[in-house]
Amino acid sequence: MRKLAIAVSMFVSFSAFAHDEGHGPKLTDTGRQGGIVAPVVDAKDAAKGAGAQAVFKSELVRSDDGSIRLFLYDKSMNPADLSKFGKTAQGTLLSKKSKKMAKETFSLNQEDGSFFGKAPKAASKPFNIEVRVKEGSKELLTAFENLD
Repeated sequence: MRKLAIAVSMFVSFSAFAHDEGHGPKLTDTGRQGGIVAPVVDAKDAAKGAGAQAVFKSELVRSDDGSIRLFLYDKSMNPADLSKFGKTAQGTLLSKKSKKMAKETFSLNQEDGSFFGKAPKAASKPFNIEVRVKEGSKELLTAFENLD
């Protein structure tokens, strides 16, 4: 019985730290549009977690109707020149559905200095939104975790 209790406590403690560090360094910036700020990393470096180097910063602004805007900034939080990026971005909403992760994709299009689109409704809360955007031939990733 004691071994079972130890095994359960170890499992719970390890799962508490699972994917807790996000993609890229932790940021302390506040959003310029009232949203949430996250680092933008090279997608091939995303597995490095907090060790991935931020190449840009992003801000996610969500509306009650499910529409979202993604603003891109340089490292000093100045608006990025969107002409260097693809005209569309690929979003993914990740949420838990019946003990499995539900993964739904959606598109965002460049519009008025940001990427705009409508995210699907999350199956549960909290949920994550990841966005991939192209800068030339490079694929970049930004992730917003534990949203409600």
